[in-house]
Amino acid sequence: MRITLIYPAVGCKPGEPYVKAWQMQPLAMAVLAGMMPADVEVRFYDDRLEAIPFDEPTDLVAISVETFTALRAYRIARQFRARGVPVVLGGYHVTLIPDEALGEADAIVVGDAEAVWHQVLDDARQRQLGARRRQLSGVYRGSPRRTLDGIRTRREIFEGKSYQNITLIESARGCNFRCDFCSITAYHGASQSHRPASEVAAEMRATGSRRFFIVDDNIVSQPEMARQLCRELIPLGVNWVGQASIHIAQDERLLELLVQSGCRGVLIGMESIDPDNLERMGKSWNLAACDYRESLRRFRKHGLAVYGTFVFGYDNDDQQVVRRSVEFAREEQLFLAAFNHLVPFPGTPLYDRLAREGRLLTEKWWLDEEGRVGDVVFRPHKVEPRELEQLCLDARRQFYSWSSIGGRLLDWQANARNPLMLGIYLALNVQSHFDIDLRQGLRLGLALRGEPRYEPLPV
Repeated sequence: MRITLIYPAVGCKPGEPYVKAWQMQPLAMAVLAGMMPADVEVRFYDDRLEAIPFDEPTDLVAISVETFTALRAYRIARQFRARGVPVVLGGYHVTLIPDEALGEADAIVVGDAEAVWHQVLDDARQRQLGARRRQLSGVYRGSPRRTLDGIRTRREIFEGKSYQNITLIESARGCNFRCDFCSITAYHGASQSHRPASEVAAEMRATGSRRFFIVDDNIVSQPEMARQLCRELIPLGVNWVGQASIHIAQDERLLELLVQSGCRGVLIGMESIDPDNLERMGKSWNLAACDYRESLRRFRKHGLAVYGTFVFGYDNDDQQVVRRSVEFAREEQLFLAAFNHLVPFPGTPLYDRLAREGRLLTEKWWLDEEGRVGDVVFRPHKVEPRELEQLCLDARRQFYSWSSIGGRLLDWQANARNPLMLGIYLALNVQSHFDIDLRQGLRLGLALRGEPRYEPLPV
């Protein structure tokens, strides 16, 4: 049996350059490929980097769907189904809106696939053999996994594709916090499941890579598990980055362990400099122990570079909040920073609240044929939607201006403490400088050639 795996693009035009920062290995595809038995031939196509061969013979297509790629994923699914090829959809968006996704597929996987993928394959084989009683259809519900042991990742599917020179690896899924805008929390129910630290270290060693991005949504959500992982990684002598919550700045011993294990930087969801906004989004604990400047000083003392993320669109946000946020990020000489508008992902408390208040401009904005990256899809309290879009765009341009890149380089403790970090700092900041306008305005669900206007199918 032959199975084709597809990872859809957010939006791009054939032959045009894609956003470099988004060209990372889609790890979920390698994990799914690792669940295939030896007699299954697996082919993988990344829509961001290559054309999809719709007429290539295959027995089943599996597509990973995120909210920003939902429209593109549905278009791709229709092309295969029109050719008589069954399609299975899975991923965060499918789990959060299963009824919508089921209208575009022969079957969907809700939740993690590990527990049910063998059943999907068995039903697909029976369909291939023409069995009447066993058809690939309906909903396959994966039960939550409390321990992520035994994961096998087939990275050979990435060979020949131009991804960034960093290897992605998973240590845990989910996060224990309850931020109201977060689809990860909605998907996992504010819980976290871990892989045995020894298995993570063994996989790192097996890849032969020296640079890793540990993709956990919050690697320090459970500090004791983070300590176990660090102890396993210390003997490897690798360099890695990950995502963490800022409260970890109070744990000096864990910061030391992170550095000893090879951690060179952390992405911190700072989100807002306004305490009322933090309270509303469920992140008041960001400032519970000390202010941002003190927390950043502690990261810097240990030589950890910080990628700070900010989100705008909560009720206290106006031009001054955005301006002060950019000034703060430059004054604190952050290694990198993101300045994004609020996105109401379906299934989150934020989406439900904005819907109740009548503030969504489009209910299913991810299916809007005219939707583009950078669009504000709700009505903010203090600024107009188009104004917020421009404020975010201007914030990125200011932070990644040549003067800002040069000025932040003066933080030698974290941003340029050795030739390796200096090189990474310059490469990523220059790349971000040129990516700003490349990604702004990308159409979410770019139509395939000759394809008619998208209309949702009845469920």
